[in-house]
Amino acid sequence: MKQKYNVGIIGAGNISQLHISAYKKIPNVNVRSIADTNKNNLITTSKKWEIENVYDDYKKILNDPKIDIVEILTPHYLHSEMFIEAIDQKKHVSVQKPMAISNEECMSMINKSKSNKEIKSRIFDNFLYYPPYLKAKELISRGEIGEIRSIRLKSIIGEPNDKSNSLKLGLKDAGKNWRFDETLSGGGKILFDYGYHIFSIAYDLLGDIKKISSFVDETVLEAGSKIDCPGIIMWDYGNGKHGSWDIVRSNEIDINSDFFNEDEWYEITGTKGFIWVNRCSGNVLDTPALIIFNNGKSSKKKFSSNDLNWSSSFDYGIRNFVDSIENNFDSKLSPKEGKKVFDFCKSAKESSESGLSIVL
Repeated sequence: MKQKYNVGIIGAGNISQLHISAYKKIPNVNVRSIADTNKNNLITTSKKWEIENVYDDYKKILNDPKIDIVEILTPHYLHSEMFIEAIDQKKHVSVQKPMAISNEECMSMINKSKSNKEIKSRIFDNFLYYPPYLKAKELISRGEIGEIRSIRLKSIIGEPNDKSNSLKLGLKDAGKNWRFDETLSGGGKILFDYGYHIFSIAYDLLGDIKKISSFVDETVLEAGSKIDCPGIIMWDYGNGKHGSWDIVRSNEIDINSDFFNEDEWYEITGTKGFIWVNRCSGNVLDTPALIIFNNGKSSKKKFSSNDLNWSSSFDYGIRNFVDSIENNFDSKLSPKEGKKVFDFCKSAKESSESGLSIVL
């Protein structure tokens, strides 16, 4: 076992706070370097977390022989190039979802990851590591609700109830944000960026889909930008299994959250019962985080206050990546799995634009 892993963070924006915090909690990890072209973000983040090496050029991290792990937290259009360069420099690499912005970029990342099997790489989606969701997976694997037949996911997009939190982004600020420019983000703010979380859950639970149908409207925001919601997406896994995602947005709803102006809840139906995962990135529902119905009755699963904090999904997910390096296993999402979710997102958009069901 390696005594110490040195980490380089590429990207010092808001989400880096949760990543750095998670790495700092692992005893044999040192956050050695951080890079960003935004000087204000770079200085503020490096000082807050006492990071020794500070660069405006990410290549200085990749060229540092002491760096073992690279975490890529940049705009989506930069993911593929940086991911490939990191592997070329023999760095283990985790890249924030979504994987990339084009099919060609995704395939280049998959091929590069295959070219050096000693290097661990993944696309990170923290939703897959939220403790109530992990518990739901455990219950499912034990057969507590039988075989999964359907999943139903619900998202509500509103306005933050506390504008002082640096992680919160009011949609009125969309005109300033690259996520609303599809040439940079790769797709819509909801279906592709935020939707990658939702479709990661859908893929993780039941795998490949056969067909997808969607209706997604557009809402014009205060800044003049457009957001791809409200909408409903439905998909078929085959063998009588299906899923759906309902998205609603209202700027009159205050979202009770310490992070973003959104919340989600899931219903998983099995042949012997149900599981509900509530209160994910927000706390809209005043209900337990996980409820299971089986054997004719419902029960509530308890979690520590730390595990019910959405930031815990970053703690568990980043610990999992370090463990995968130490113990030689693949951390989710592998590049191949990440491409499956990418296709899910793109097909939902294609279906809505064409008015047709898309067969995958």
